[in-house]
Amino acid sequence: MSPDKVLLGIDIGTQAVKALAVDLKGRVLAQTALERGPQHPRPGWVEMDAAQDLWNPAAQLLRRLFRSEKINPQDVAVVGVSALVPCLCALDEHGSPVSEVILYSDNRALKELEWVNQTAELNLTAEAVIPKLVWLRNNHPDRFSRIRTIFSAHNYVVYRLTGARHVDYDTAGILGGILDSRARRWKEEVFERLDLPLPILPPLSAATGLVGTVTPEASRQTGLPAGTPVIAGTGDTFPTIVGCGVIDVGDAMVSYGTTGLLTLAQKPLALSAGGPHFDDGSGEASLLWIANILSAGRLIRWYFEQFGQMEEIVAGRMRTSMHDLLDAQAGYLPPGADGLIALPHWLGRRTPLPDAHMRGALLGFTPSHTPAHIYRAILEAFGYNMRQSFEAVRPLAKRMVATAGGARSRLWRQIVADILKTPLEYYPAASGALGIAFLAGYAAGLIQDFGTIKNTWLQDPQITLPDEQASSVYDHYFEIYCNFDRQAAATFAKLAQVTAQPIGEA
Repeated sequence: MSPDKVLLGIDIGTQAVKALAVDLKGRVLAQTALERGPQHPRPGWVEMDAAQDLWNPAAQLLRRLFRSEKINPQDVAVVGVSALVPCLCALDEHGSPVSEVILYSDNRALKELEWVNQTAELNLTAEAVIPKLVWLRNNHPDRFSRIRTIFSAHNYVVYRLTGARHVDYDTAGILGGILDSRARRWKEEVFERLDLPLPILPPLSAATGLVGTVTPEASRQTGLPAGTPVIAGTGDTFPTIVGCGVIDVGDAMVSYGTTGLLTLAQKPLALSAGGPHFDDGSGEASLLWIANILSAGRLIRWYFEQFGQMEEIVAGRMRTSMHDLLDAQAGYLPPGADGLIALPHWLGRRTPLPDAHMRGALLGFTPSHTPAHIYRAILEAFGYNMRQSFEAVRPLAKRMVATAGGARSRLWRQIVADILKTPLEYYPAASGALGIAFLAGYAAGLIQDFGTIKNTWLQDPQITLPDEQASSVYDHYFEIYCNFDRQAAATFAKLAQVTAQPIGEA
């Protein structure tokens, strides 16, 4: 085993794209990232451009990596790609996208969702891809007729690298009720009931399957040597979990990403490395999906855009980051933000009960409240929404790890530890890019044991212990939050009816 072998991971998130090169001992040799975000052309719509938002950033970051003197492109042994899921990336026969990529958080296909559930006897929620595919058929039949393959984001990048059209088992399992996870095959009968063409379903692969090698054209665009192996990859959640060392039974992950997540390992992750990774009720997969908060880190960005102009100027003068400045301001406020409570459902609610009509809200405004109160209320709303789902699995969670971009905030980690009343571990080196690089090495046989990332690659966690007094205060606010959340549902449903009516109609 050559010590010079390099594993390369690409992680494509909703707000940023990251690339990382790591050796077999877990030493990060180089990493780089760039920010960009989705477009919202209409209320409830969330989309990206496949070339501009997925492939081009990935290729650009690879070229950046290879400028590092610590990396020789010829030493790259294998490449892994992960990305936001699920989303609808539909290609024509030439591999060109037929429309914009429709993201998981997009709510344009709610009528189609109801029709799909009734017609195919499914119980899908708004993030599913199949209702969006039906929406495309109903609203843009010319584009729909050109579809030859449906992908999610990372499948498209793997295709651009290798020319191979594959979908991994885990992504296939969350497209919308069309995968038989035990037999590892498409449920063709569901597609037939929905009158959708079977040939657009690509071949299936394990996430750790080596599906192709870098083509000469991709080599010219990225700097990767032609012939470099590439794995099928998977959605960003599983690599994020692996990348923070949550690999054993009872390990739980709290992800502070653009979307907030809480997952729990019910079996060793190595047993589900190829996918599907998440339990569909059969008890076979390793992970339980506990909480999904569509607007987590997304809300922090929203706050910066709406209220952060002055803080950005001040932070620049103080030579500090705007995040640190806002954390300092909010840190002076007491738990509960002086009675201001936020609902974080800017793009609808996924858990504990899915409701695409839910929206964000603030309760308790007084003249004494400031933008810092709003900021703290947003951080706390993430914790409240997480706790709604966490209570059911609290006895099973032996260890909790905080990860993703928002977890860098000590204040936010403390707030969540206080609300959940449980310690949080945080590893600064953890990332989804690290996780997919590890999985690529595992797939290529260069790493034999999943315990390597937990016991060797990740070291010296920062521990956040809950503050008993703050937790007691949050107990009262959590009860109010739950009441607010529950009672607001009917109002938001009515609001959705009103806003859906054309102007001038009664």
